[in-house]
Amino acid sequence: MRVSWAIADNFADLNVDPDKLTDIGSTWGSWRTWRAWNTDNVLCCDGNKTKDLIARAFQAVCNLYIKNSHFAEAGRPMGVNLFEGEYTAEFDNQEEVITLHLLASQNDIVLLLGYNVEDCDSTDQMQKHKRTNYLNAMYSVCKMNEDVQWVFIDYPTNLPERFDDLENVTCDSFENVLELLS
Repeated sequence: MRVSWAIADNFADLNVDPDKLTDIGSTWGSWRTWRAWNTDNVLCCDGNKTKDLIARAFQAVCNLYIKNSHFAEAGRPMGVNLFEGEYTAEFDNQEEVITLHLLASQNDIVLLLGYNVEDCDSTDQMQKHKRTNYLNAMYSVCKMNEDVQWVFIDYPTNLPERFDDLENVTCDSFENVLELLS
């Protein structure tokens, strides 16, 4: 059974030990997660940030994934992994969704730390629009990959109704996951 952790950009829980995560499976997240969680696999969608990371040889301390379209701009660096695809819809935290796409092809279980799939409560129409696009992208990844079990860890409420029709999406506690998978 192949298991990996997907760590959301804003995840911060002092009770979670990064070493316990790697005892169960590999860790994945954006470049924003690496410092706090020492993620094994790091994604970057931003061209300028990619160049900055490459200039600091970031790919020497993790498995760095960058957009194929940024590869030449970054000087064709050795030791990076490339991913294809562009999202035409605007939303924040694209690395979170791309991580799930990459994990779906390699895992039986994906453990989601800090992922939030609640609707936007802002009155700003652009923020609502971007949030809806993000939620639709998250839902699509889970629906398209029904052979993968997606587990939201320590989700603070019940999952929104939009996920009710997906039998491969559940919630569980961190402690229970550690006990079951250790």
